[in-house]
Amino acid sequence: MEAGDKRNRVPSHAELRLQPSVALHAPTAIHAPNTALTTMLLVLFAIVAAAAAQNEKSPKSITPHREQFRVIYEWRFIDFEWGSPEERETYLNNSNYIPQNVIISGINFHGDNLFLTLPRMLNGVPATLAMIPAFQNETTAPKLKPFPSWAQNKVGDCESLQFVQNIEIDRNGIMWILDNGRIGTLTQTPDPKCPPSIVLIDLKTGKNEMERIPLPAEIVNPNTTYLNDLVVDNRDGDYAYITDNSAVDPGIIVFRRDDKKIWKLRDKRSMSSVPEATLFRINGTTVNLPVNVDGIALGPQFRAEDDSIDRTVYYCPLASFHLFAINASVLRNESLGERSEGAIRPYVVDLGTKSSQTDGMKMDSTGILFYGLIGNSTIAEWNSTVDFRAGQRTIARDPNYIQWADRFTFDDRGNVYVVVNRLYNFVKNQVSIEEVNYRILRSHTGLKSYIYGEDLMPPGGHGQHGAGSIPKLAASLLLLAVAHLLV
Repeated sequence: MEAGDKRNRVPSHAELRLQPSVALHAPTAIHAPNTALTTMLLVLFAIVAAAAAQNEKSPKSITPHREQFRVIYEWRFIDFEWGSPEERETYLNNSNYIPQNVIISGINFHGDNLFLTLPRMLNGVPATLAMIPAFQNETTAPKLKPFPSWAQNKVGDCESLQFVQNIEIDRNGIMWILDNGRIGTLTQTPDPKCPPSIVLIDLKTGKNEMERIPLPAEIVNPNTTYLNDLVVDNRDGDYAYITDNSAVDPGIIVFRRDDKKIWKLRDKRSMSSVPEATLFRINGTTVNLPVNVDGIALGPQFRAEDDSIDRTVYYCPLASFHLFAINASVLRNESLGERSEGAIRPYVVDLGTKSSQTDGMKMDSTGILFYGLIGNSTIAEWNSTVDFRAGQRTIARDPNYIQWADRFTFDDRGNVYVVVNRLYNFVKNQVSIEEVNYRILRSHTGLKSYIYGEDLMPPGGHGQHGAGSIPKLAASLLLLAVAHLLV
């Protein structure tokens, strides 16, 4: 049966319960004496103060009108855009395509397309990175188009993509791809033929040429590493912070793009699974997953006490109830990567606990974190400007539609997306192609990705997006007004 037939369509009432948004108070107006010049000066002073405050502090979150999460796509199994029906049959007959072995993990948006990752944990996954339209309404189960091409997803060709768990697309249109190299990680004989790599594609050119950077084996063990998720920091040469949930050597890998330098930082206390969180119970199914550091998110820029510009990196093991944080400046310290495990421990902050375990998470440009609570069939959010213990909010809960929220992304129209993939069934080899196994949910929030957060001005520096233009203009107007007063 084709994946897009009537039994695979989304019912029109497939909406998820959304909790009301928090109401924010508008700023109080300031009144001044009714003197024209005094009024002008006060207004100009207000402009300078507001502009300075905007550049000195992290962006404050604004919660616009929210919509309920809706199912926009769902599949019983994943199918592809084949060259011909005969080609599909050949792949099926040779077990190069086993429909129940293809799972959607990661998601990202660019140019009206959604890019989906299909990690080769099992055999029979013909492509590990693919794309679908973000706003197509013709079918609720579109076939996936391999990206960049079929040839660049060829199994066993180390110049092609082998095992993509997640990707990120930065503000410059560069796609950052985590290619683990090793395939068949859930089989008895994983194949480590190809090295773990970071692959870069400049989407702006339209050529989709891949730049592959193999990661050094002395830092990233090709037999044990599992490059899971990443965030990209487009400052000072472009950095990626990558979670490696290796069963034997978990840590956060730092990659600097401008000189291809890489190092790894470890802290067992915050990056390892804990026994009390390894059991996952979803809709009557129990699975044991002692998975280490997994989800990662990047907060807005802020001005540190020494006047430097910094950001906060948030992370959590899959098998944990805690959320941890560390400053990006600490991760960027190469010397800490040369020290023994725990060198970053004094800089790690335990923000508190969640009511359940979390897989992927993503932060918006104002500092709101979106994440799943797997055991609760819940999507939650946290405004990082308030205490984590008190500031968590449930925004959607549904045991039928939210069965293992995996990864999140934002588009350029104010929508947030989440992949739901019933990973617990996949891991236990209980996937039935007679049931809906994979969904993409969408909600309009009016927000955008952390990638497009505000750039603060370093001391004596200039913002990347004209961040300094407003205070400079306001200061000029203020001087002009003072000059008129003196005259």
